[in-house]
Amino acid sequence: MSPKKPPLRPQVTTLWDYPSQHYGDALQGDPNYRGATPSYIIWNLLQRYTKPKDLVVDPCCGSGTTLDVARDCNRRALGYDINPTRDDIFRVDARHLPPELTAKVDFVFIDPPYSTHLEYSDDPRCIGKLDAAGPEYYSAMEQVIDEIVRVLKPGAHMGLYVSDSYVHGKGFYPIGFELFNLLRRKLEPVDIVSVVRHNKTLEMGNYRKAADEGNFYLRGFNYLFIMKKPADKKPSGKSARAQSTKAEPQKQTRPRPARSKAKRSRPQRHGRGGRPRPSA
Repeated sequence: MSPKKPPLRPQVTTLWDYPSQHYGDALQGDPNYRGATPSYIIWNLLQRYTKPKDLVVDPCCGSGTTLDVARDCNRRALGYDINPTRDDIFRVDARHLPPELTAKVDFVFIDPPYSTHLEYSDDPRCIGKLDAAGPEYYSAMEQVIDEIVRVLKPGAHMGLYVSDSYVHGKGFYPIGFELFNLLRRKLEPVDIVSVVRHNKTLEMGNYRKAADEGNFYLRGFNYLFIMKKPADKKPSGKSARAQSTKAEPQKQTRPRPARSKAKRSRPQRHGRGGRPRPSA
């Protein structure tokens, strides 16, 4: 019998940990799907950065975890994937999201492939077929990030969940750092969270022995990059007045006539105020 799952609570530090892939009595996504996102991560993000009826999009939807969590939270959701696993996920390349989504989305969550570690699809367009050792992977992910920026509303948030990679005999690939660098070119950093990985391979003796003897580390955490699309800036105060002044055409001043040295006569005053009164 599996241990009882602790209640869900909003995470308040930058180290997140939950002992189960799923929360509650139901399942979110498919428990047999390799590389599925722990559902409590998405739950926490939606609690903090969205409100009921907001639109949530997942461009790499996998087994549909984001869709299930969004519905639990009374959020609208759209899921896309190059290899849909269920009827409510649309077959779409994350590099080419639907054009009608431009500036319509309240939150984007994405858990993209981390290089070529898992076989996601036979589709040659699959980003999971691109090795993080080469530039093609990052070029593809830059296109994905550009699409995320396009569909987000100004001021809306997104979360990207990713792990670094180590390939024995080839070396370490800091995928997280590389993707964060791409993200911050277009989006404002909000925070970076470390998420503890409860991967069964971490407990397998042969993996631990290989890491010890090979002098490398098993991946014990994932990055969660939380970013924000800059809000539309509306000029106000001094900056607004300055822009208004720049926009106005400059008035042409007439040259003043030279003053005569002759004594000028005092003008006749009209009424008490010294100004001409309008005629009746």
